[in-house]
Amino acid sequence: MSGPRRYADDLAFALSLADAADAITGARFGAGDLVVETKPDLTPVSDADRAVEQMIRDRVAGGRPDDAVAGEEFGRRGDASRQWVIDPIDGTKNYVRGVPVWATLIALLDDGVPVVGVVSAPALGRRWHAARGTGAF
Repeated sequence: MSGPRRYADDLAFALSLADAADAITGARFGAGDLVVETKPDLTPVSDADRAVEQMIRDRVAGGRPDDAVAGEEFGRRGDASRQWVIDPIDGTKNYVRGVPVWATLIALLDDGVPVVGVVSAPALGRRWHAARGTGAF
């Protein structure tokens, strides 16, 4: 399968990843026991960031085993023409302070070209998504 039909399937997969990410980030948002550390670049990383990225990596490995993954927290795995790019919580500074302006970012590149994208901001009740050949919503 290739082209718009394949990308529609990839978008459905990405949306399912976003649903699962929202469940994790929503449950940990504002939690009194949220673990926050400082990365070498002096930006914060929370246990929620790591949990979301690991969950997405695990699901990609199970559902799209031939695809590569690059994430903010754990780097790159694999070397394939199709690569999932993840920012588990874009806006971690806001997230750890209880400010509801943050989102999970999930993209798929095919030969370096963005073909699927999801931005999910559950604390705002907003989600944006697009796939090549299917439109943007």
